[in-house]
Amino acid sequence: MSARMFALASAAAILTLQAGAVSAADKKDKEKWETTIVRDKPGPVALKPDKAYILVSSPFFVMPVLMKLPNAEQAAAHAAERAEELAKERAKWEKKHAAWVKEMGYLKNAASSVKRPKEPQEPTEENFGFPLYEQTRAVTLGPQNRFNKENGSAFLQEVPPGEYLLYGNGMGCACLGTVSFDAPAGKVVSFEFSIPFAEAHRDLPKEERPKSAFDLPPGTTNYRLKPLVFSDPRLPAGSVIPAAFKPAGTRPNWYGQEVDRVMEIEGVFMYERGMQVDLRPKPAPAAPPEAAVAMEAKPAS
Repeated sequence: MSARMFALASAAAILTLQAGAVSAADKKDKEKWETTIVRDKPGPVALKPDKAYILVSSPFFVMPVLMKLPNAEQAAAHAAERAEELAKERAKWEKKHAAWVKEMGYLKNAASSVKRPKEPQEPTEENFGFPLYEQTRAVTLGPQNRFNKENGSAFLQEVPPGEYLLYGNGMGCACLGTVSFDAPAGKVVSFEFSIPFAEAHRDLPKEERPKSAFDLPPGTTNYRLKPLVFSDPRLPAGSVIPAAFKPAGTRPNWYGQEVDRVMEIEGVFMYERGMQVDLRPKPAPAAPPEAAVAMEAKPAS
């Protein structure tokens, strides 16, 4: 199987798993999850005030996979949904287990050649397979439906506002170290997604250059991200903002892909013994309330 065919098969597998994860949780989920591709069409793009937009630019075809992370309220709601579903599964297990105990009692004195039923597995916090919030809210950009074809490829996606994690690219995951960024409503958050190994081959004859990330040998990727204010006259003036990346640590390899990581970003993070070190400026401590200041300044009686 060629690298490109493997990539497409991998992407199909991801989308299938995502669809399954969504169907497992959508019965209780009150938060609607919808994304829309913004295609290459003439005329201005009308941005919806209640939606966010993510624009990824690259020198060639890429297939970045993004996942929406929950805020505190969404995480609590998702945890409550999981607890409810776990309680239902435990109730089912209790009935099955009681039936198993009863049947084992009947077979207590039966010959050893008589096949015994397998004990039902008890659902627990550790083994309950309820999908994580971010797994049910994944979106893949590219490699088709480009928004802009000048100097490479640019993909534009309409998404719900929130914080987004870069999970990977096509057949690879950034499991060994990745980043997240905020996508506010009414704005286009943009960044460049490139792969140094492919960039190093730009001087080769055109027919010998990698045409996409899928043509690269395994283990030679490492994703390079750069905040970018993408310029396109179809986007409203002042709507495009560069992605403010945040180190997001490691992630499980949920889909059995090639394992990779995001390269160090100056002023954002570096790696030390394989772990991310946050390089962003620390926020200044909050000033004490005026009442507290007044009490401290008041002389003792």
